[in-house]
Amino acid sequence: MKRTNVVKLVVDKNIHEKLKELAIMTAKCWNEVNWLRMQQFKKGERIDFIKTEKEVYEKYKHVLKVNAQQVARKNAEIWRSFFSLIKERKKGSYRSGLNLDLQAIGRIRVGNTN
Repeated sequence: MKRTNVVKLVVDKNIHEKLKELAIMTAKCWNEVNWLRMQQFKKGERIDFIKTEKEVYEKYKHVLKVNAQQVARKNAEIWRSFFSLIKERKKGSYRSGLNLDLQAIGRIRVGNTN
């Protein structure tokens, strides 16, 4: 049996705004690196994970620091998973319950969870 611990983070208004801004910048970073890779994919080009990672890192490093790099790497992991699903589909070992829609690669949305 797995155990789950739920922790409620109690912060003042100033910290809340800083965390919200960090979340928004992380979402923007994710969406931008995803968009760059999507454009390469739609053009039929090979996705250059290193180039797109560097491009987004340079833009967001002042706010996110090394987390910008981690966002790009997590996005690359999802793209690689997407390509492995395409290979499975071509081989015929594709499970019908999986969705290969490009929207499944997704966007991060930041909103009020109340």
